[in-house]
Amino acid sequence: MLIDTSQVTTLASKLAAAPKKKQLLVTAAIKKGAQDIKTAIKTDVSGSSNRGIAKIPIAYEMKQEGVNIEADIAPTKGGAGNLANIAFFGTSKGGGTHQFYEHGKEQLDTIAHYVHQAATGL
Repeated sequence: MLIDTSQVTTLASKLAAAPKKKQLLVTAAIKKGAQDIKTAIKTDVSGSSNRGIAKIPIAYEMKQEGVNIEADIAPTKGGAGNLANIAFFGTSKGGGTHQFYEHGKEQLDTIAHYVHQAATGL
């Protein structure tokens, strides 16, 4: 008796690749969300009347450990980046007129939607 296992082998390969594909899609969703937040923050600070604050560089770094994926979004150190605390949080003399965390909150539902879609395949 001959048994053709090619279809079973093909199905097994597809099933094995599914989690990897979902992981890539989730990573892409997180990366897109981080980029959108970075862009929103950059747009916010670029409208500042203070030239130094308007040039605050914002970057994000993707981190992955096992199935956990995160993006760390922050001003870069040095130069105009040193003005970030004043721009976002202010001092006793004022400042803090630009949003930072708020841009992340604005994007949260959209990012969650796309991560859910990527993870569930819906």
